[in-house]
Amino acid sequence: MHSSARLFNCARCRRQAVICRHCDRGNQYCGSHCARTARTEAQRLAGRRYQLGRQGRFAHASRQQRYRLRQQQKVTHQGSTPVACDDLLICSTGRSPSASPHRPANVQSQIVCHFCRSRAVKFLRLDFLRRP
Repeated sequence: MHSSARLFNCARCRRQAVICRHCDRGNQYCGSHCARTARTEAQRLAGRRYQLGRQGRFAHASRQQRYRLRQQQKVTHQGSTPVACDDLLICSTGRSPSASPHRPANVQSQIVCHFCRSRAVKFLRLDFLRRP
């Protein structure tokens, strides 16, 4: 059975995504990869803001001081392994010769949810469902 679905643009990659009403929890991202990447970027930005403040600078300085003290206590080192300079690199074109970029014209495209792959109705919502 076809269910109602919502069409939205991913907040990170700006691709269009379709999500059925059963999977829709107010999603902003097209999949877990974009959600994880956006979360990582947000955490990195928050860390950068913290490091620019007084408390962050002092915490970073004391952490670096403890690290330097630990490094001073290490007295033995192992030698480096020799680098092999005669290695060969394999060049690839990145394309598979059997992959066809075009779909056959007789295949009817169906609208499916990007999350659970269930079929959706032809007419898509652009906004969230309203609860009574």
